[in-house]
Formats: sequence, structure tokens, C-alpha cells
Amino acid sequence: MGNQGPFDMVIQEEEIIRYQRAVSRLICKLDRRLIPFLALLEIARFGFQVAIGLILILVEHFSKKEFQMLTGHALLTTFKVDLDLTNEENNWTTSAFFIAYLIFAIPSSLILRLLGTTRYLSLSLISWGAITIGMAFVTNARQVIILRFFLGMVIAGYFPGIITYFSLWYPKREQIMRIAIFCTATFASGALVGILAYASSKMNGIANLKSWQWLFLLPGLPVIPIGIMTYLALGSIPETVQWLDNCEKQFLTNLLRQDSGVANSERASDSLLSWRQVWYVFVDWRMYLYATIIIGDLGGIKCLMTSLPSIMKGLHYSIEEAHLMTIIPYVISCFTILLGGYSSSRRNEHAYHHVFFLCLGLLGFILMITLEERGKLVMYVSVCIACCGTFSALSILWSWLTNNVGGNTKRTVAVGMMSGIGQIGAIIQPQVFSGEDKPVSRRDHIIASGFLVGALIMTLILRYCLMMENRRRQYLSDDDYNREAAIEEPCDWVNIEDICCRQNWNLGKFRICPGKIGILILTRQN
Repeated sequence: MGNQGPFDMVIQEEEIIRYQRAVSRLICKLDRRLIPFLALLEIARFGFQVAIGLILILVEHFSKKEFQMLTGHALLTTFKVDLDLTNEENNWTTSAFFIAYLIFAIPSSLILRLLGTTRYLSLSLISWGAITIGMAFVTNARQVIILRFFLGMVIAGYFPGIITYFSLWYPKREQIMRIAIFCTATFASGALVGILAYASSKMNGIANLKSWQWLFLLPGLPVIPIGIMTYLALGSIPETVQWLDNCEKQFLTNLLRQDSGVANSERASDSLLSWRQVWYVFVDWRMYLYATIIIGDLGGIKCLMTSLPSIMKGLHYSIEEAHLMTIIPYVISCFTILLGGYSSSRRNEHAYHHVFFLCLGLLGFILMITLEERGKLVMYVSVCIACCGTFSALSILWSWLTNNVGGNTKRTVAVGMMSGIGQIGAIIQPQVFSGEDKPVSRRDHIIASGFLVGALIMTLILRYCLMMENRRRQYLSDDDYNREAAIEEPCDWVNIEDICCRQNWNLGKFRICPGKIGILILTRQN
């Protein structure tokens, strides 16, 4: 009776195939509904930041004499001259944003958990749209610095909110490719802003506004209606949306439980915030290894993006040509991000993929350092290689982090903490380099290489530590294993019986069983 015949095995295989097809159909439905809108939000966010970077960073690499020589076109570089900014004030306009981002990264993550992802994202979008429009009408350095600080404050929890949002809707393995697609939208917006900057340079004088004012208004004006659309169109959790039927809601909830041991953030207790999980973020040794890695990843990216204007200047491109020449590295990087995400998702592996792309980015920076005098084409290809490596490594790192952190509150705070810590390099960088420094580009590349080497070493250390931790857990008793895995709080769990009553579902009796592979398996009790 315990043996299964061929007929039973065929039935089981058919059930597995039907289950896999049902999962695929559900994931495709989620993709059609969520991914385009989330990509739109990220294009708005990152596109705006790149637009500001074109104003606040590009001006550092041109002297006043060069400002006066650039005639006949709208001048982005007149931002610094119009507001009479000193080099020190110009550096602080850049740093103010990242200082606020670092200070409010963790508090914003806590507010995000209390308000809910959709509400927080909507308020963040509306607030930064208003601030962006205000920046088009600043008249002095103090106003710029204050608005930049407030902008960093309202944006601090936005990116962690988006990354956390994926974990509320997708199983871990599916998150890898979705985060890769999301990061593709991030860097694709850099290409779009190159076009936007070129267009704004042609709008100088329209409505008595200068081109740098249009570069604030063009990305800022659509953000407020997008924020309103976010509140109306973006569902918080599967159980509350109207575009999933009851069977799909039930199936997705069970799928998420089987995958990670926790369901979505439905209110099953008096609070959606677990202070115990907040504490776990700061006592978990893995978080500090992730922090050093992300400092290296983002440090390389920030140095690369900051030095691009000086690279274009060294290659003797005009301001308008420089805008257009920034498009190709972003476009090529989008393809490598997708390829890396696809490979990582298929193999369900992160560390070696991250190492590969760090090495690719390091190769690009080494080529820029050693072949700087070899001509435009060689230098430009080196820039593209560096962009492909550093941008792709970052998308792999975010999915690696969210896959290895359990508990909704802990995951949200961890992503916020990593996002904030990653801005340390961006705070220091403008204070270290001066626009009058001739070898700034090569020195940036050397520093970026150091960032990537540090991230590479820490990635290998983290992988070894995780491998040893997994080996240790294999020999734990059931009681010890369950005790160490007990991070979930009531705020992580959906009250299945309450949902069934509200939705008139017929689920029968279920029980939760701890599985040895580190997840909680949802099984049917007859």
C-alpha cells in the first residue's frame, strides 16, 4: 500500500505540471499589472535625480571663462552663474540631499511600515514633485541647499519601499528577475534624461525661463499626478486588490507562505511594526557585510556618474553632445542587467553573479585609467564596460539582500539601512574633489576601482560565511532550528480565517509545519 504504481506517479506528475502552469499564469498576471507602473515610478525618481546631477555636477567641470564662451544654445551651466554659487556652496547643494537621505533612511522605513507601502509611496511622490517644482524658482544657495535637504528626506524611504513591495507580491526566486527589470528602468531613465537634457537646452528663454529651470520643471510636473495615480491604482497587498479573484488571492497567499514562511502585511495584530525585528537588523552580522558591499557598489557608481562630465569634456564633446553621449552606456547596461537577472534567477544564485559583474566593472575602470590617452573610441568603450559591470552588480545585490532577510519589518528596515549607508560615498565625494582639479577623472576612476575591489572581497567573505552558517544549521536539532528561525511577528502573518470569512473562501483546515529547509510549509490537514 505504501508503494506507488506507475499510474499514481503519472497523476502526480500531471498535478505538478498543472501547479507550475498555474503559478506561471499568476506571476504573468502580476507582471502585467505591477511591473509597468513600478517602472514608470522609478523612471520618474531616478530620471529626476540624474537631471539634478546634470545641473549640479556638470557645472563643476567648467570654468567661468568657458561659461561665457558657450553661446548660441541654452546653457545648463548657467545654474551656477545665475545663483552666484561658490565652489563650496555648489558642493553642499550636492551633499545636502545625500545627508538627508542617510539621516532619514531608517526612520522613513519605519514610517513606511506604519502607513503601508502604497500610502507612503504616494505621499513621497507628491512631496518631491512639489519640491522639484520649487527648485525651478530658487534664487540663492541657501534655498537650493534647504530644498535639496527636504528632497532627500522625502525620497529616503521610496527606494526601500519599492524593493520591499516586490517581496509582498513575488516568491523569492521570482523577485530576482523583477528587481533586475526594475533596475533596468532605473538606468534606462538615465538615457531618457540625456534626451530630456538635450531638449531642455533648446527651451532656453521660453516663458522667460532658463534651460536649467525647465530641467527641473519637465520631470517635476508629472510627478504629482503620478503620485495620485499610485494611491488609486497600486494595491498594497494581494488580499485587498480588486483585479485578483478570490481563488487567485488564496493561491498567491499560500504560495508566499510556502516560499518564505510569512504572508503579506495584513493587519493581524495591533501594530504593523515589530520592534524586535528592527533590533534584529542591528544585531545581525550579515547586515554589516551587506553594508560594506553596498558602499563599494554605490561608491563605484557614484564616482562613475560624477566623472562622466569630465570624461566627455576630455573627449572634446560639447555640452549638448555630452548629453547625447551618455545615452548609449545606459542602454547597453539595461541589457546586461536583464541578462544577469535572468541567469541569477535560473540558477538561483547571487554571489558569483555579483562577483562577475564587479570584475567587469573593475575591468572598465582599469581600462579608463590606463588607456585614457588612446582616443575617444577606446575611452568610450571602457566607460560602457564600467557601466555594465557596476549597474548590473547592484541589481544582483538588492535581490540577494531581500532573499536572505526574513520578516517584513526586518526586510524593510534592512533595505532602508543599506540604501542610506550606500550614500556615504556620495556625501564625501563632492567635498573631496574640486571642479578646478585637472586629473579629477583619473583620480575618480582609481577611487572607484578601490570601492569595487573592497566590495569584491567582502562579497566572497559573505558567501563563505553564509555557506558555513548553512552547514551549521544542517546539524541543529528541530527545537534549536525552530528557535533560531522564530523571527516572524504577528504583523507578518495574514489571519487566514478572518480573510476566509470576509471573502467567503472555502479553505478547509490548514496547519503550519516548520520545514528543515528554512521555510514554513503550508499543508492540508484532513
